[in-house]
Amino acid sequence: MADEFLNPYTFVPAFPREDLPEQFHDGRPPARDRLREDSWTGRIGIRLTVETALLLLDTPRGRPPSEDGADHLVYPVRLRDGRPHLPATSVKGMLRAAYEAVTNSRFGVFGGHDTPLGFRRDAGYALGMVPVYVAAEGVLGKLEIASLEMYDKAGQSIYGKDEAPKHLQKLRAVISGGRKGGNRVVRLVRGESPERLPPGQRLVHGMAYITGANIEGKTSERFLYLEPLPPGSKREPLPLGREWSALLEDWDRLIQSYRDAHSKAELFERRRQDGGVAGPEERIGVGPGQLAWSPHIHDQEWMTLKPKMACYARMKDGKVDRLYPVLVPRDLYPVAPSALLPASLAPAPSYEQLSPADRLFGWVAPNGSGARPAAYRGRLRVGPVVCEQVATEAVDRFDGDGLPLAILSAPKPQQGRFYLAESADRPDRPVPDRTPKEQLYQAGRGLRGRKAYWHHAGLDPTQHWSEGQGKIDPAQVRVGRHFREFRRSRAPLDDYGSPTRDSKRYATRDAEQRDSQNRSIKGWVRPKTTFRFVVDIRDLDEHELGALAWLLDFPPGHFHRLGYGRPLGFGSVRLDVDYQNTELHSGRDYADYYRSLSAPLPDEDPTAILDQARKEFERLVESSPQLVAIRDALLTVARGNPGLPVHYPRVRPSWRPEGNPAPPDPRGQNYEWFTANERMSGDVIAPGRGRSLPTAVNPSAELVIYSTKNAGNDRGARAPKNGKFNGKSAGSSSSDTRRWRREMG
Repeated sequence: MADEFLNPYTFVPAFPREDLPEQFHDGRPPARDRLREDSWTGRIGIRLTVETALLLLDTPRGRPPSEDGADHLVYPVRLRDGRPHLPATSVKGMLRAAYEAVTNSRFGVFGGHDTPLGFRRDAGYALGMVPVYVAAEGVLGKLEIASLEMYDKAGQSIYGKDEAPKHLQKLRAVISGGRKGGNRVVRLVRGESPERLPPGQRLVHGMAYITGANIEGKTSERFLYLEPLPPGSKREPLPLGREWSALLEDWDRLIQSYRDAHSKAELFERRRQDGGVAGPEERIGVGPGQLAWSPHIHDQEWMTLKPKMACYARMKDGKVDRLYPVLVPRDLYPVAPSALLPASLAPAPSYEQLSPADRLFGWVAPNGSGARPAAYRGRLRVGPVVCEQVATEAVDRFDGDGLPLAILSAPKPQQGRFYLAESADRPDRPVPDRTPKEQLYQAGRGLRGRKAYWHHAGLDPTQHWSEGQGKIDPAQVRVGRHFREFRRSRAPLDDYGSPTRDSKRYATRDAEQRDSQNRSIKGWVRPKTTFRFVVDIRDLDEHELGALAWLLDFPPGHFHRLGYGRPLGFGSVRLDVDYQNTELHSGRDYADYYRSLSAPLPDEDPTAILDQARKEFERLVESSPQLVAIRDALLTVARGNPGLPVHYPRVRPSWRPEGNPAPPDPRGQNYEWFTANERMSGDVIAPGRGRSLPTAVNPSAELVIYSTKNAGNDRGARAPKNGKFNGKSAGSSSSDTRRWRREMG
């Protein structure tokens, strides 16, 4: 069990909606001019109990820490009138998300997914690549390649500041054959040509192809050159397998994808240890965000491929099929995520096509659709949410600059193994394990559904939500079966993930890690704190009331998720109906009441009304296999699994004994798990790798932690050590030089 874990999120399947019971079909909402006789109107009292610590952050009052922590913010708890303040809109959003899921309604929002996503090709893809230069529009010439030693083991340049070759700089070099038939640069020639060269060495003309210290362990760049031709012969351009305009269009989309994957802060606002701003081409440390960025990610000159530039061409049947900036490139899937979403699940395009959640909670027409009417108010309102305890009883506070939270990963839909289903008709079936990466986002696939965050079951209610004891890093110590995943580890002792002497945890220093990747908090709402509020409803059908009643009264031990930090375990809350503060009447009751003008509304039994409505909803669910699958997944996630820890994927370091849970890596290198999951064996994904995210209801298919002993997670191919360059000045202007200038521009 030490290797098994639950990813913080899973998916509640969203099926095409054509086969749902009639009550869940699209349609216009009821008119507002009268209450229907058999519908229900009134209010439902709710008691909300905090199960795991709840983050209610006053984000407008976020401030930088007292020291260090560039681009870091510290947030206080949101208070109103001396009590924790839970906005009613947050509760309504939580209820709507759950109602959308359980009724298999349309997505309320699904924007920004119209562009194909990018993915990283495996190293084997480079075998079909050749370096080329753009001689003219639509004219590509083939180049040869040699390794050019550039960096020491620490990733620092072996050249002086003004001596390092620049990207695409035209140079001459003495090269020789390397291991396994590869060529390497013996030295660069910056002056007169050498008169004589040792056997096996030759002088060539070419250009430096510098992508930067962007991979751990990288020591070499590339030198692209032309082999001299026999007298009287002529170089032929490479044949194109596609129109030049199509190749350029793909290039532009690919480069834009590279850039969209990184924020401006990541590229241009990184801080060196001395506090200065690092350039995007600089390496400032170890790990993601600390290495150099390749020029095609930040240099505007790379946006358009034009003459005198070089790149790599992917050959297909002897012709140029695609162009790339690097040998092992990022690539684009053929279809965008939005193309895999069934039309019946897309946001409602018009007032006449509202799904159950739209009709109950409200609807706004998609931006730019021009639909009229353009909005619908909905028939449910969440009243003010009031905490039953004052802040001194309900809030745990942290002194100084607060408690630094763990890094929250941004959504990564490009990880198709987690986000994609086998088909749109079967969102409850993940993409089969070991599916080749390039075959993930393809026509015929589907999306998994709605993201849902696991309840972190089995946490010690007193010790887990604490800072521990003594000087040991609290994030590195297990409480029961769980690490304190919510807390960021203190600063690592070094860049290599060294362990403590007993190999129980990563060695860390006393300094906290506060930077642009995480936030700190001054407090949270304690478990067992309670809030009360009222849900006002108007003119609900029995099955609509039943679905709402089912959500407002989960079985014991099941919890909704609310607020910030849900992947880290925050925000599990329990909802219970307060029947003494609940009042419901039918449209017929109100009609009789208004006819008499004096008689009171009848005393209806809210317990019986809600029970009957819940039974009607459950009857409809049982009539639909799709709704049953949705209900079961939703309940499984709400219950959690106390036998498994919940955390982002990570690897076990080589020094951690097998059978012992892997602690959080203070360097934040969770990407290593995904690299290891793509491990290849020859031309196919290795057995046991290529794992897809298991379904919520399949308890025998948990993800496992990979060990770095056998992860196979190469951080980039290491070039052979070529020896130091001889910077001799020799050289001249020969016929080869003139020919190079003509051919390369």
